[in-house]
Amino acid sequence: MRIYLCPALLDWLVFLVIFAVLYGAGERGVSTIRCAWLGGAFQISYMLTSLAAGFMVNQRNARMLLLGSTVFSALASVYCLFIKAYFPLLAGLICLSCCMAVFFNAFQMFMRNETIPGSLARTVGIYTMAWSIGAGGGVLSAGVFYRFGPFALSGIALVVGGIMLAALLTYAPRQHRSGGREIEEFMQGSRRAAPIYIVIGWLIIFTSMFVQRPLHTFFPKISAEIGISASWAGLPLFLNMLIQGMAGLAMAKLPGALYRRLPLMLIHGAGAAICGLILLLPDSLPATFIGVSLLGICSGAASFLSVYFCSNSGNRAINIGVNEFLVGLGSFAGLFAAEWRMAAAGNQHALYEVFAAAMVVSGLIQAALATLGRPRRRL
Repeated sequence: MRIYLCPALLDWLVFLVIFAVLYGAGERGVSTIRCAWLGGAFQISYMLTSLAAGFMVNQRNARMLLLGSTVFSALASVYCLFIKAYFPLLAGLICLSCCMAVFFNAFQMFMRNETIPGSLARTVGIYTMAWSIGAGGGVLSAGVFYRFGPFALSGIALVVGGIMLAALLTYAPRQHRSGGREIEEFMQGSRRAAPIYIVIGWLIIFTSMFVQRPLHTFFPKISAEIGISASWAGLPLFLNMLIQGMAGLAMAKLPGALYRRLPLMLIHGAGAAICGLILLLPDSLPATFIGVSLLGICSGAASFLSVYFCSNSGNRAINIGVNEFLVGLGSFAGLFAAEWRMAAAGNQHALYEVFAAAMVVSGLIQAALATLGRPRRRL
């Protein structure tokens, strides 16, 4: 279990930095399009590095890549927390995203190799819980300690990086490895894996990041502009990630949700409905806070399913690389779609229109693919 501290703490670092940087940008009056490019450049470098890592990472080098990316992530985080100038900050975020991409590709390969046969769902559930709670902790600590300045935030970043490094160095690998063979798993009560669900998993993660990244990018900026304190602005985002982690862990106990169309429709329909409720009550801060928090249910289920589908069939390393590439691509697309809609509507709440539309369209496409991918019964 100790090894799962690592993805939790890396996302703690990354989300601490992103919240602090974007909240500070809102205080300094940085434009929405420039904030979108801060997040956009981060995601472009993440997706390109992830795609390369999908061909580079293997069972032999995963541990060394984890160690190296941990050290450089901590250093890049400290740099970003002190820099205010736009282009040097942009460069720092790009460096951080490259380190993050290498880490998560290597960790998922390492995690799959360390998983006891028959326990992939539990492993993915714990992994989803770990990085989600870590991300929430990063947002919450950034909000609480933001007023103490970059020295306090950097101290947190260095402590987090040190704990990660210690956990990796002292971890003793398991001895049950399968000799490099990739074994497909089957949970009692679920359907058998179908190849089309690898593609569905990619669509799920694209859509989830299309929603989540703009939310975590623009919500701190908007909050700073309208006078909400950093600690209050961080609360719904923390709850969003906490609920996401709980939902991801719960999915590991629901085998009936695997390789079926109905759960895909429910996840995306619920997300669209939550966004619709926020839009119906645009002037209600409690409604927005509650809606943002509850979106974690949808993203938690989506994160679990995407990682499970890509880790359970085909070439795992390539699947994971494409999955993480689509994390970046979905984030990038969502950032600029949301920015365009807010600018066109002249209304900050218009980003929830983009989220709702994306979830409805993606859910319908996934359901159609699942239908086409079902094996036909013989007459």
